[in-house]
Amino acid sequence: MVDINITMLWEVVNFLVLLYLLKRFLFGPITEMLDKRSSKIKNDLKEAREQKEKARKLKEEREAELKKARKKSQEIIEEAESQGDKRAEEIIEAAEEEAQRIKDKNLAEIEQAKSEAVDDLRQEVAGLSLKVASKFLSEELDEKDHIELVNKYLKDIEDSGLGEVG
Repeated sequence: MVDINITMLWEVVNFLVLLYLLKRFLFGPITEMLDKRSSKIKNDLKEAREQKEKARKLKEEREAELKKARKKSQEIIEEAESQGDKRAEEIIEAAEEEAQRIKDKNLAEIEQAKSEAVDDLRQEVAGLSLKVASKFLSEELDEKDHIELVNKYLKDIEDSGLGEVG
């Protein structure tokens, strides 16, 4: 049998008091502190997840804005190229019109010069005809002299270049 003595009883009572004191002053505050710490860690993790989600959404918004900006810049570039092409076509068209105007002016000047040359030729031919007629009237020519005079007149016309028109 177990012999219970007083010392042992005091040791058991001391042990129970110690357990009570440890539970009351040590385990309770430690448990409470661990619960608070656990709660804080859970809140911090929850806040971190929320911050991560906000950061992800912000990143998506920034990427969408960047994509929109790139699209807008591409549209601006395409518009500028379109306007440049249009302006180039306008310049080419204006140059072609100017070239046509100059060509028409030059053709008119050539036509005028040709007309003046033909008028000069007519006057020269008329003058030569008068000379031939005056020679013919001043001298009586026989048929041989007459043919000779016409040939000489034709040769003079060829030599002076008056026979060439255009």
